[in-house]
Amino acid sequence: MPQPLQHDPRSVPLNGGPEVSSVRKALEILASFSLERPVWTLSALSRHLDLPKSTVHNLLRTLQTFDFVRQDPEARNYRLGPRALEMGLVFARSTEMLAGVRPFLRRLAEHTGETIKMGILSNDRVLIVAAVESAHQLHTRGDTGTRWPLHSTSLGKAILSALPEDEARQMVERYGLPAVTPHTATSWESLERDLRQIRTRGYALDLEENERGVRCVAAPVVDPLRGSIAAISVSGPKVRLEDDRLVQLARDVVAAARSIRAQAQVEES
Repeated sequence: MPQPLQHDPRSVPLNGGPEVSSVRKALEILASFSLERPVWTLSALSRHLDLPKSTVHNLLRTLQTFDFVRQDPEARNYRLGPRALEMGLVFARSTEMLAGVRPFLRRLAEHTGETIKMGILSNDRVLIVAAVESAHQLHTRGDTGTRWPLHSTSLGKAILSALPEDEARQMVERYGLPAVTPHTATSWESLERDLRQIRTRGYALDLEENERGVRCVAAPVVDPLRGSIAAISVSGPKVRLEDDRLVQLARDVVAAARSIRAQAQVEES
C-alpha cells in the first residue's frame, strides 16, 4: 500500500524571490507535523531538518508563544497546537469552493455508495481536503489531510489536465514520475497522452496506478474567476469498479463537478 507523501519544504522552488531564513525554518518545523508523524521530539526534529538543536529549540519556543505547537510537560515531545487548527478552519471557511462542495460530495457518496474525495493543488501535490467514506465494509480510505502524487492519482491527473501544458510538465518534472505501482505512468510522453484524453472526455482514471486493487475516476472543478483548481473523485476496490461501472461513475462525477461549478458561478454573480 503506498504511503501519503511526506512534505519536504526544502524541495520547494524559491522562484528567485527573497527569503527570510528564520521564517523558512519555522515553517519547515510546522510542515514536519503530519498525520503520519504528529509528534516530534526536539532531537528528532533537529535531525530531520538538519538544524542545530539550539536553533530548533528557540523556534519551537516562539511557535509555542503563538500556540502553533505545544509541548507535553512529561514526555517533552511536541504536537501542533490549537492555533494550527484555527488557521486550517479559516482556510476551509474562506475557500468558497470548499465551503460549498460538501453537500455535493455527500449526495455523490449516497448515489454511488463509494468513497468520494476532493483534492486541491498544493506544492506540486494533490492535497485531500474533504472526503466522504463509503459505508461498504471493503472501501477506500478518505485520507483527508494527506498529500499524493499528481501523476499516479485520478485527482492529480484531473488537476494537471486543467493546467497549461507547460505548467503541468514543470510540476511533474520537479517531482519526477516514480513507479508507485506497475501501472503508473513513468514518462512524460505517456502521461501527456493520458492528459490529452482527459481533456477530451472530461474525466481522469486511476486504474491501480496509485494502489493495487483500487480504481478511481475524477473530474476537475475549475473556478477561473478565483484562479482555483480542484478535483473530485469516486474511488473503490477493483472488484466493484469494473469497466462498465466506471463508465457510469465517470458520468456521475463529471455531472457533480459541473453542478459544483454552476453553484460557484451563482454565488459569484
